[in-house]
Amino acid sequence: MEAETEPAAPVMLAHPTEGRRWLAGQRETERARQIILLVILSLGALAMVLPFEWSLATSLSREANIVMPRTPQFWPPDASFFNYKIAISNLPILTYYWNSFIVTGSSTLGLLLFSSMAGYAFAKGRFPGKSVLFLILLTTLMLPLEMRIVPMYLEMIALHLDNTLWALILPFVAGGFGTFLMRQYMTSIPDELLDAARIDGANEFVIYSQIVMPLCGPVIAALTVISVLWRWNDVLWPLLMINNDKLYTVTLGLAVEGRSQGTLTGVVLANTTLAILPIVVVYILLQRFIVRGIMLSGLKG
Repeated sequence: MEAETEPAAPVMLAHPTEGRRWLAGQRETERARQIILLVILSLGALAMVLPFEWSLATSLSREANIVMPRTPQFWPPDASFFNYKIAISNLPILTYYWNSFIVTGSSTLGLLLFSSMAGYAFAKGRFPGKSVLFLILLTTLMLPLEMRIVPMYLEMIALHLDNTLWALILPFVAGGFGTFLMRQYMTSIPDELLDAARIDGANEFVIYSQIVMPLCGPVIAALTVISVLWRWNDVLWPLLMINNDKLYTVTLGLAVEGRSQGTLTGVVLANTTLAILPIVVVYILLQRFIVRGIMLSGLKG
């Protein structure tokens, strides 16, 4: 005889009204969480933006040259471009800008070229010792500039490149960080796409230049902004290598020659605004690529 089976216990369903209340409570909790997060992020954004806004407002005030305002004023009562006229007339700011554009643009283009080529080799290449070489490359990221600056200085002296713009460009046209960033992103490109191009007869340079690089727009934008920030804001290395005031970059020129303007607060802040303005413009134009590029490069193994 077959064993009798007991009927399954009926499943108790929650009352529809209680389910709606639970869902409504969850939505309210999530909404409150989002509001708290928004408030915290807004306070953090204000903490970073307000000093820049105060600096800009002070640079537009002539009274700031007489006495530093004790209380921050976020819009000057006597707004004018007087401080900017003084800054431009007292310093060869256009020459500084030109030198900075040459150094920043050249080093950034070189970094994008060599980092992308090396990143492609480490991401898609097949050669003996690739893992070991990549590990050695990663160890260079642990060495700060202060540890490398003396050998770099002696190398530039030996090559007779001191007191030239080449000394500010060549040491930074390749680097471990750029190669690592490009390699991490390129690993997300399917190998099947590259194999199909090889079957069609494309060589490695064609695959790199016409297939891989067009797909690397976000990480290229991220690396571009990072390189521009590094090179534009650099003061220590140009200070060691450049003695000719006609070759000063913006940051070096303001640090060395800006002292001639004394304690004119409005003029000093006008110089500061002129120095950071290109960086702000570049970041605003490419900010959406920065976040996407860094997120994708950090998540891919």
